Formats: sequence, structure tokens, C-alpha cells
Amino acid sequence: MTTSTPTPPPGAPRFLAMSTDGSRTVIADSPARDAITLALGAMAQTAAARGEEFTADLWGPSDSSPAEWRYDGSKSYGGTTTDSVATEEIAPALTARDQREFDQRMQTLSAALGRAGIAAAATEVATVARPLSAASTRQIAQWLDSARQQ
Repeated sequence: MTTSTPTPPPGAPRFLAMSTDGSRTVIADSPARDAITLALGAMAQTAAARGEEFTADLWGPSDSSPAEWRYDGSKSYGGTTTDSVATEEIAPALTARDQREFDQRMQTLSAALGRAGIAAAATEVATVARPLSAASTRQIAQWLDSARQQ
């Protein structure tokens, strides 16, 4: 059996996940790998809650040349206990309101860290974001932004 690498997505290389259902729909797209991981974790949590599973092709810029695509393989999400446990590390089961607030804190911290040039895994950002209030999160983001400007 011959397996070929899927055709790269259109446009400049960036981190993204594409559906493998034949439509080649981009389901997550970001300049940062951790944002894709976080988005896929949230999608996996939703899919697992529905008892469904989905598969995504993962793409990113090549290490040797940022102008070239790198195929990172295909991965299945949702539907299994192990995937649910993995997403629980990033986004534990919360009420809808608490989940929205947690997502906002994650986005605020991830964006501030990205602007400051600090790479952090989604689980690391989640560990910091989980106990913070929205005001504390904004304060940390302001500190990171002011440190970046100096």
C-alpha cells in the first residue's frame, strides 16, 4: 500500500488543521502551534461529548524554510476515553459560562505571550489561566505588553 502526503493548503505556511472528510476545510488556523492545539482540544471535547470522532491533517511551516509547508500527519480526536482525558488537562469540564470565561482568559494570556515572543504550551497557559480572574488576566497581559516595549 502506498501512502502519499496530502497536498499542502493554499497560501503562506502557518499552523493549521484541515478536515480529512474530502472537503479539505480548514478547521483551525493560527500563526502559533499552541492555538491549534487548544482549538483541537476544545473540538475534541465537544466531539467526545457527542460520542463522535473527527480526524484532522496537521500542517505547519517547515523548520528548515518558513516559506515551505511541513505535513505533521493526521490525528483523530474525540470519541475515545484517552482523548477526553487529554482535553481535560487543558479545559476541564465546566459550566457553559465558566468555559467561556476560561476560554477568554486563555486567549488573553496566549495572545499576550505571543506578542511578547514567549512560547508556552497550551497546558502551561491553562495552568496559569485556571485560577485567575478576568481582571488579573488583563493585568498580566498588560505587564507582558509593557515588558515587550522596553
